Amino acid sequence: MHNTDIDNHNADMTAEIAQLRHHLRMCQRRLEATHQITVALGAGHDLDTLLRETLVTSLNTVDADAGSLLLYNAERKRLVFKHVVGNTSLIGQEIDPVSDISGRAATVFRTGKSLVSESVDPAGYNPQFDTNTGYQTRSILTVPLRDLQGNPIGVMQAINKKTGHFDHEDTELLEIIGGLSSTVIVNAQLAIEAQLAAVARAVGDLGHDIKNALTPIETLMDTTVDSFIQPMFDDLDTIANNCRDRSADVADDIENAILPLRDWCPEARTSVKDGCADIREMVSEIADYIKGTQSTHMVMNDLSEVLQDRLRRLKVVAQSRRVEITLEGMESVPKFMFDQRLVGRAIFNLINNSLGAISDGVKRGVIQLRQFHVVVRAEAVQTGQFPDGGYCLLEVKDDGPGMPQNVRDSLFTMAAISTTVGGTGIGTRFVKSVADAHGGLVGVKSEPGEGAMFWMKLPLKTE
Repeated sequence: MHNTDIDNHNADMTAEIAQLRHHLRMCQRRLEATHQITVALGAGHDLDTLLRETLVTSLNTVDADAGSLLLYNAERKRLVFKHVVGNTSLIGQEIDPVSDISGRAATVFRTGKSLVSESVDPAGYNPQFDTNTGYQTRSILTVPLRDLQGNPIGVMQAINKKTGHFDHEDTELLEIIGGLSSTVIVNAQLAIEAQLAAVARAVGDLGHDIKNALTPIETLMDTTVDSFIQPMFDDLDTIANNCRDRSADVADDIENAILPLRDWCPEARTSVKDGCADIREMVSEIADYIKGTQSTHMVMNDLSEVLQDRLRRLKVVAQSRRVEITLEGMESVPKFMFDQRLVGRAIFNLINNSLGAISDGVKRGVIQLRQFHVVVRAEAVQTGQFPDGGYCLLEVKDDGPGMPQNVRDSLFTMAAISTTVGGTGIGTRFVKSVADAHGGLVGVKSEPGEGAMFWMKLPLKTE
C-alpha cells in the first residue's frame, strides 16, 4: 500500500472515528435528556409543575438562556403562554396562530415543523413580545408539541443559546423532550378534565340544591307580605279611619307608626328576590367557569334598563360603604343585540370589584374613608366597522386605591391576581368571557392611588 493510500485510509478512519464519536456524543445527550425529562415527568406533579419541569429541563439540555411553553386552547382558538423562563409577564398572554403570520410559535404550530431562527430580524419574527418585555431575542429554536395522534397541542421555544448556535442536534433533542412531554401533558390535561367534570357535576347538584333552598325563602317572603303584613296594614288603616272622627291624633299616630314599615316592605321584598336571583346566577356562573363554557342568548335589549336593574341591587351595599353609583350616557345608546344576563352580570362584577377594592383599601389604610364614586358610563358609535366604529363602549370608573402593574397586567387572563381578601380572580375572567362571547374587547386603565377604569367594547348590532 502506497503512502498516499495509507494517508487517505488514515484520514478516512479519523473522519469515521470522529463521526462515530459525534454520534456517540449525540446518543449520550439523547439518553441524558430522556433520563432527565423522564425523572421530571415521572414525579406525579400537577400540570403546572409538569410544564415548569418540562421547560426548565428542555432549556438546560440545549443550553438556552430563556424560553416558553405554549399550549393551544381549542375553545378560544389561541396559543397561550403557560410557562416562561425569563420574563414571566408573558404568562397568560395569547397568540392567534392563524392571523399571526410572522410569529415563529404560530408558524410552527400551523406547519408542525421545527424552526431554528438565528440573527432574528423583523422580517421573520414578531417583535411585539420583545417590545413588551424589554428582552432582546437573538435566536429562537421552536418545536411543535403533538398528542399521540399527531394533532398539535402547542409549541416549545428555547431562546438565545448561551454558547454557540442552535443546531440540528439541539432541534432533535428538543423534539425528543417535546414528544415525551406531550404524552404526559395530554394525560395530565385529561385527568384535570375528569376532575373538572366531577366538580361540575357536584356544582350542578349543589346549584340544584341551592335553587331549591331559595324557593322557600322567596315563598316565605311573599306569604309574610301578602298574608300577614298587607292585611295588617289594611286592618290598621280601617281602625285609623274609624277612630279619626273621635280622635284624629290617634289616627295620625297609627298611620305614622306603620309608615316606615309600609315604605320598607316593597324594597325588602325586591331585595330578597334580587338576592335570590343573584345567587342563582352566581351558581350558574361558577358552573360555566368550571366547564369552560358560556351560553348566550342574543336579542334586542335596552342597555339602560339592564344596568338600572343591576345598579338597584348594589346601591344598598354601596351606601353602607359611602360610595355613590351613578349612570351616565345611556341616552346615546340605542337598543342592540346582546345577552342581558351576561352583560348585566359583567357590569355587576366590575362594580362589585370597585366596591371591594375601595372597602379593602380603607381597611388597610391605603386610602382614607371619604365619599367615593363609581361612575358607569356608556357611549355608542353607530358608524364604521368594529372595533374602530359600530360599537357600544361601557366603562366602570372608580376613585378607589387603583392597582399595581402586575395586578393590572394579569387581569382578564388565566393568571388573574386578586388583591382583595378572599378574591379568586374569577370575576374578571368572567367579564373577559362575556366580551369574548359577544365578539368584543375588554381592558383596564389604572395606577396606584388613582382609581381604576374598566372598559368593555361590544359590537353594536341593531338588527
